[in-house]
Amino acid sequence: MSKIKHTLPIAAAAVVLTAGSIAGPGFIQAESVAASTATAAETPATTGTPGATETSSTTEAPSGITGTRTVATTPAQLLQLLGERIKAKDIDGIIALHEPEAAIVNYDGSIIRGRKEIRAFYIDWFTSDPVLTVNPRQTVMAGGWRGLDGKVRSRTAAIMGDYSLEQNAADGTRESFTGNFCDTVQEQLDGTWLYVQDNPYPPHGGPAPAAAHH
Repeated sequence: MSKIKHTLPIAAAAVVLTAGSIAGPGFIQAESVAASTATAAETPATTGTPGATETSSTTEAPSGITGTRTVATTPAQLLQLLGERIKAKDIDGIIALHEPEAAIVNYDGSIIRGRKEIRAFYIDWFTSDPVLTVNPRQTVMAGGWRGLDGKVRSRTAAIMGDYSLEQNAADGTRESFTGNFCDTVQEQLDGTWLYVQDNPYPPHGGPAPAAAHH
């Protein structure tokens, strides 16, 4: 676990969201929705309806998290909020965006599981001063159940894209990496969204890179 701080949680680090990124990913649902292009720092997150904007709501934080916090009402907003809280090094805020048994996937396939381990990971990883540029390319939303009102609830979404990362190496120099990611997020019963799995290492083969970033 000595290299855990170099694991990359994709919706993490001091996230720099680029044009065409999380503020406007293309949602692929039962109905086809055109993707929008925006910068999260400048444009509100959009819903699955083209041209619609939404405002975040505030609710009591999950058990173990004190105070009230803004919650995510779309997968796009969830990724945006996580990036903002990592940039602020708001550990409690980061944990509040994860389900109790959420996980982060390592390059070697090992798992950082549960809020306690995820908290320890972020505390350690921040010492490397990471800066992440993430480009969500596609969001696929599916599953859930349809209520009597016709609305589908408890959906799951996969957020996929690519990233570049810069952080401090063990020798004090700065090192850079690029890769792809596929994260899993879950809609809660109250309509908010939380992280289930943060996976910066979709299935891959071949030897590990010469300078492993995990």
